[in-house]
Amino acid sequence: SIDESPIRFGLIYVGTDDGNIHISKDAGQTWTKTSGNISKDFQVRRVVASQHNEATAYACLNGHTWDNFTSHLYVSKNYGGSWEKTGTDLPSEPINVVKEDPKNPNVLYVGTDNGVYVSLNKGKNFMRFTGGLPAVAVHDLVIQPRESDIVLGTHGRSIWIASVKEIQQLNDSILAKNIF
Repeated sequence: SIDESPIRFGLIYVGTDDGNIHISKDAGQTWTKTSGNISKDFQVRRVVASQHNEATAYACLNGHTWDNFTSHLYVSKNYGGSWEKTGTDLPSEPINVVKEDPKNPNVLYVGTDNGVYVSLNKGKNFMRFTGGLPAVAVHDLVIQPRESDIVLGTHGRSIWIASVKEIQQLNDSILAKNIF
């Protein structure tokens, strides 16, 4: 997996299938291994630079080749200097993709082997994103910024599209009203 920061030119993260994450702050001229406390036995399925904070990145790892089907989601808030496990309430299933919402910095999406989950608090807690989506492996997702649609690439069911406009509008003041 490779991702360049949309905030800073030349800030690049790379994740490998042997569990390592490297960062370059100079457009690939030099690289630093940053995966210190992340398990080396798992594949880095996706590493993503934040769209909202230059120093933040997310990584999801997958241990299915070692018969480990638990979720492994990490966040770094210091350019990969350290990684903290997040999404600890996700079900025990491999994560294939993680993405931030382009409009709401608190919203995070993960695609797993059994669907999609959304967090309204930067990955502290997740809930299942359903709305007709079957329990299917989601291998990629993107948020189309103009239309506020989530586009999912699934295994066996092709492409699935849904609006996330309402999710993007959920902020701390709305959530504090306990409308749910």
